[in-house]
Amino acid sequence: MSMTDVRTALRRRLGSVRDDAGSSIIEFVVLATVVMVPVVYLIVALSGLQSASYASVGAADQAAKMQAGGEATDDEADARAEAAVAAVLEDFDIDRSQAEVSIECPSGGCEQDGDLIMVTVDITVPVPVLSSIGGWDPTLATVSSTSAQVRTR
Repeated sequence: MSMTDVRTALRRRLGSVRDDAGSSIIEFVVLATVVMVPVVYLIVALSGLQSASYASVGAADQAAKMQAGGEATDDEADARAEAAVAAVLEDFDIDRSQAEVSIECPSGGCEQDGDLIMVTVDITVPVPVLSSIGGWDPTLATVSSTSAQVRTR
């Protein structure tokens, strides 16, 4: 059997070397996976950031309203403000440990009518999918919102 006969037999059995039938599907699947996984990850990260943004605005606003209004004592107002923050964070599926709330009164006191009450809510947004590694908590961003209300007791 000559070398030409061997080549001809191999070509018949294996097909042409230039035959690409079916490879476009494989290329599409691989390329779609390589492109889509980072895009989906980016969407998840941005949605977490947007959720924290809405939650910080809502929590600061509601906590300031709870501090400023009503005939409650300071302890009752603090408890209502804390409950408002907890409810907003729960609505947005954000863990309470990710949020830090601070209440300030720029005039020095929060007891009299007309005093300005400022509530700031800072929410730390974790990096999606990555859990804490050792003592390091990967953070995507920290979102902050401040709301001010005038005391009307």
